[in-house]
Amino acid sequence: MSVARDRRSMRMVWKTMRLRHVGMGFFWACSMLTFRSSILLSGSANTPEYESLVVIVSFVANMTTMLAVAAWVENDPVRIDRLPIWPLPVLVVAGLLLVFAAGRAGGGALLPLLLGGAVVAGVGYGLFWGSWADCYGRMHPARTSFYLPVTFLLTAALFLAVSLLSENLGVPAIVLMLPLPLASYACLLRCRAEQPDGRAAPSGGTRRSLAALGSLLGLIVASLVLSCLFGFVWELTVFSVGSVNEAHLSPLVANLAVAAALVGLVLYARTRINLDLAYRIIVPVIVVLFAVLPFFWETNPVALNIIMSASYGLFDVIIWSLVAACSYDFAVSGYIVGGIVRSLSVLLRLVGMGIGFLITLVPGKPSALIVGVSIGALYVLVMLGLFNALRRKRRLAAGDGKNQGDAYLDGVAVPPQVGGAPA
Repeated sequence: MSVARDRRSMRMVWKTMRLRHVGMGFFWACSMLTFRSSILLSGSANTPEYESLVVIVSFVANMTTMLAVAAWVENDPVRIDRLPIWPLPVLVVAGLLLVFAAGRAGGGALLPLLLGGAVVAGVGYGLFWGSWADCYGRMHPARTSFYLPVTFLLTAALFLAVSLLSENLGVPAIVLMLPLPLASYACLLRCRAEQPDGRAAPSGGTRRSLAALGSLLGLIVASLVLSCLFGFVWELTVFSVGSVNEAHLSPLVANLAVAAALVGLVLYARTRINLDLAYRIIVPVIVVLFAVLPFFWETNPVALNIIMSASYGLFDVIIWSLVAACSYDFAVSGYIVGGIVRSLSVLLRLVGMGIGFLITLVPGKPSALIVGVSIGALYVLVMLGLFNALRRKRRLAAGDGKNQGDAYLDGVAVPPQVGGAPA
């Protein structure tokens, strides 16, 4: 019965989807292109060290902004509606122009412009992430579990298009990137104007926020492991080939293929993404890929980055789909759930980048260290998969399913009165 309902809802979602519902893809692509900072830098600024500096500073500003706003709205969720969003595209555009100018200016102006642009753009991206998380948290999970894979597909297509146009046709990347945050802003305005999908009024309070985050604890831990690995592999590959561009070129195509496959999976299954789908299908695939990951390092570090980038992009979409569903189910602002989850992910990515940088300083071949990091990550992912399987088995054995009005919705714990008054 529930499968039939899900299939009907997916058909309705497909028919009612509009461009504004996937507008996060415009800013997401712009964010990814900024972190591939070589596309904006030139001259003496176009080095792995300066490229990594832009990524690190932007991530720190991004993470700090999301945590600060999440804390500000936690006890009074209506504050998010009073928060003006016109500064979002302004900050991102200003940050991009400063980073671009740093590469052209050089000399003593290079570092101040580079750091200033990275900070301003990072703050803008943090506000964008939180605002879109709040917007998606007001939509029914049947919608967001389809919208977000399509958003990732749009993101990957834009990322690839801007990169190829810039590299092969000589179109300045800054010209192609500046319209992206403006388009995302226009879509965000229209999404915020929509009526929420029958969700209970947003409720503040630390206990409710912790309950929402606790329902996703296992998946959050898995996301942290993958974020750390992603930063680790990214940094190793950049310094191995000596260029962010070379490290990212092939993964662009892999991300596009993965995004198309995920959209196809959701359409074929005609059901929303949930924890069981993630752990039974997607996590095992990632575990197998990581099992062979160390063997690529000696011969082709870019191949290692392709595996890592595609796997992380896939899991990022799953996390965001479940964050939106969790926000809806618990009637908690998406800014709180999404901001905290994203901030932790960014923090662990920075940790991974730091580990990768330190390994580049080790004399000789660091293959043994890479194998050790990979084995540790595999262990955590396998344990999380087993934990989820046991949890699901206990729940089924106890007869604690949907038909008995329990506190679970597609693997995510929720209050008993979802969609009505808060429990």
